[in-house]
Amino acid sequence: MPQTSNNIVGFVNLLSFLISIPMVIVGVSMSQGSAEECYQVMAKPMIIIGGFFMFFSLVGIIGACCNVTFLLIVYLVLMMFAIIVGIIFSMITMIATSKGAEKVKTREGYKEYRLPDDPSWLAMAILKENSWESIKSCLTVPEHNVCTDLKERQINSTATELDQNELTPIQSGCCKPPSECGFVYGGMTTWTKNNGGSSKNNDCNLWNNDDKTLCFECQSCKAGFIYGVKDARRKSSVVNIVFCIFIIIFYFISICALGNSAKHG
Repeated sequence: MPQTSNNIVGFVNLLSFLISIPMVIVGVSMSQGSAEECYQVMAKPMIIIGGFFMFFSLVGIIGACCNVTFLLIVYLVLMMFAIIVGIIFSMITMIATSKGAEKVKTREGYKEYRLPDDPSWLAMAILKENSWESIKSCLTVPEHNVCTDLKERQINSTATELDQNELTPIQSGCCKPPSECGFVYGGMTTWTKNNGGSSKNNDCNLWNNDDKTLCFECQSCKAGFIYGVKDARRKSSVVNIVFCIFIIIFYFISICALGNSAKHG
């Protein structure tokens, strides 16, 4: 039927509009003064993205359901813009995270992380003092401290058992000292310094058993965080490809809807 494409465009945009509402609400909630700093950082992008999708969806709904040719043209232009921005953003992100951090395996079996000699611009931006202070404040928030769960989960572990437990890159880099320090294990986040470790790694001097300090200022922690970003980017690449394919297919459906509107306009 000639109106099928219009119905599809209208239905999909209705779903998009409904999804954008909680995005805006959550974003506004995050921006309030009572919210944690790490959530406030995400507030503006969520409000902007949610607001864009809300406007974008309304244009599509009205244009498709009411056969308004002008609005469908605007909708197609916005969609093309979104496709181009999405592709460019994905490419830039993949390039920026290609030299994020390197994973190495110690003789004890731990997976630890190191910063490369030529880190990417994204890594350099994260390593800036102001940027890292904001990131660290999120990692050490008492309610969401990345090391708290690890400490409780491995309370009865021994140092030789650590390699049998799955540590996230952030936990490996921030919640324990580098293995080359040679510290004596006393618990997941409790290590005793001795003279048997390497003095070349400054992270050994930065380690502190205090839950608010641990190794959050260490290069290994920063490398673990950057590697986590890189790993998340890799895992999301498949989703991005599927999403781009869906958007491109939907774009051609929208063109059919524009043709229908032009005929009945």
